[in-house]
Amino acid sequence: IHLIKENKMDIYDIQISKITSQYIDYLHQMKIMRLDIAGEYLVMAATLLNIKSKMLLPQKKEQPEDFEDTYEDPREELVQQIVLHQVYQKAAGQLKVLEENRKGLFERDTLVNEDVSYSLLPGTTIDLLSKAFSRLILKNNFKKSVKVKRKVKADKYTIEDEAKNIESVLKKNKGIIKFDSLFEDQTLELPKVVTSFLALLELVKSGKVIAKQEDLQSPIFMEYKGK
Repeated sequence: IHLIKENKMDIYDIQISKITSQYIDYLHQMKIMRLDIAGEYLVMAATLLNIKSKMLLPQKKEQPEDFEDTYEDPREELVQQIVLHQVYQKAAGQLKVLEENRKGLFERDTLVNEDVSYSLLPGTTIDLLSKAFSRLILKNNFKKSVKVKRKVKADKYTIEDEAKNIESVLKKNKGIIKFDSLFEDQTLELPKVVTSFLALLELVKSGKVIAKQEDLQSPIFMEYKGK
């Protein structure tokens, strides 16, 4: 590929004689410099010489009418390999860009191992808790956080801290508390409320807390299991 680009050749019309001579010259230079020549280099040299010999074979003056349809260019396989290699190079370059972009993203930490299994009581689902939380947000007028400044700083509230707070509240209330009561304080900032809810979901996921509801009209209770 380097020699083709250097000689400004059409990749689909390679001047095999010129390329072969230059390629073998490179191998001689590598040998003089006492560099290790990998087997792949010698295989390619043999391939080029083979193609060159086929290209040098004399063609009959009188060719059948369907000669062009049946003729196989000795360079065809090499061209296909080069084109495929370039496709891989381009794809590798795109993956490298995606990798660099991914390095700039950060995921939030989880409190539990992803392998931990969990379950809810019959009739109680994560979707149910989400809907209940949405109703709370609409009903209550929680404090909006101050205007965001153009400055990166540590989060004011973390899921880990809020999870500890929820566990503490549950323990003080003999291990069971009404779902709504966890968010009754309307002086709370909205970011804290949202973070607390995410922490509650993590606790449910880990099995430390379970949600209970007798029927659709009954309040939801959170019970501490402390696993």
